[in-house]
Amino acid sequence: MPIPKRLRPGDTIGILSTSSPTEPKAVDRIKVYFEQKGFSTRVAPNTLACYGFLAGTPQTRADDFNLMLHDPEVRMIVTAMGGTGAAHLLPLIDYEALSNDPKMVVGLSDPSVVLNAITGVTDVPTIHGPNGVEFGYDELTPYAEENFWPIVSQNLELPHIFPVSNEIKVVRGGAPAEGRLYGGHISTIQSLIGTRWAPKWKDSILFLEEVDIKFQGLDRVLTHFKLAGVFASIKGLIFGQPVECEPVEAETLEDILLRVCADYDFPIFSNIRIGHTDDKITVPIGCRVRQNTTEPSFELLESPTC
Repeated sequence: MPIPKRLRPGDTIGILSTSSPTEPKAVDRIKVYFEQKGFSTRVAPNTLACYGFLAGTPQTRADDFNLMLHDPEVRMIVTAMGGTGAAHLLPLIDYEALSNDPKMVVGLSDPSVVLNAITGVTDVPTIHGPNGVEFGYDELTPYAEENFWPIVSQNLELPHIFPVSNEIKVVRGGAPAEGRLYGGHISTIQSLIGTRWAPKWKDSILFLEEVDIKFQGLDRVLTHFKLAGVFASIKGLIFGQPVECEPVEAETLEDILLRVCADYDFPIFSNIRIGHTDDKITVPIGCRVRQNTTEPSFELLESPTC
């Protein structure tokens, strides 16, 4: 597995838009945040573009992405914000460039489709953590910040136990599960199913999270994962705390997970702070993780950087 170098003082961080438009003041604040941390920043040429509800055409957004991939000084790429449209980039990304010069790519929500595609194609780990706008405003909580920087800039002691053990709901137990971690925003990741950019689901640990959806819609998306054979392939499932999701009177999230996954025996965790929650852990997509079920914990077994 090609591993990016961990971030070091003075390294250059690239900022770009994969999805929806970003306000100039937001990009300015992202720059200030990272520069105050001792890093240089480089903003892609089309970062502030506006093309309807998108931050530029698919080609201009992909051009920005590839520009950062080809720039040897850029060691980490941060997506400015989420929204919609990141999947447009998948056939246009220069995956070979990333394989030849592995660097970290950070984002969540809509950009999670790019993270999973990159790791699926190249095996280079990507970083599911805060989007750029969270660094640029007061949205980055101390918890989120404390759990971001060790993943991208430290030589982690392994296994690295994510600080969520006391909040894990063991929806279904069983034997501990290990596998490479894939996942992200469920309604976005769903668009990868059946494509050549889909992650390597087999023997993986899948993490999913959602924001602003009715539980009926969540049931529909989970059922698609089941019908597409994803749940028949994985070793374990982790679901984050839903954010602004409308529950169904008769069923909890855990009820839905158990019903949809009744044909399988993999362990299921829920209630983990990951994704759209204000407090969030940062996790590396593509690295091996473990779900411990006897004394519930979520552990990283491989470092995403060297």
